[in-house]
Amino acid sequence: MTDAYRSDINLPDWSEQSIWGYDPLLDCYWAQLWRDKDRTDRPRIWISSYHLIPTMALLTRLLADALDLPEVQVVRALTT
Repeated sequence: MTDAYRSDINLPDWSEQSIWGYDPLLDCYWAQLWRDKDRTDRPRIWISSYHLIPTMALLTRLLADALDLPEVQVVRALTT
């Protein structure tokens, strides 16, 4: 992936504002998640480009751990 990318995260109770993407300048992935009931500017879970997540597989694992969900469910949420 060479261009900046940004997309929704389609997880129940997290899909209203949550996003993930790719930063080509830093060559890494990132994610910001808010629960649907959250009404704050700061995400509840923030896996930022400052952590330099080099692969989508690692981003998936980190999100699965943070949300206590199976990786396959997170992959579906990121790709549908």
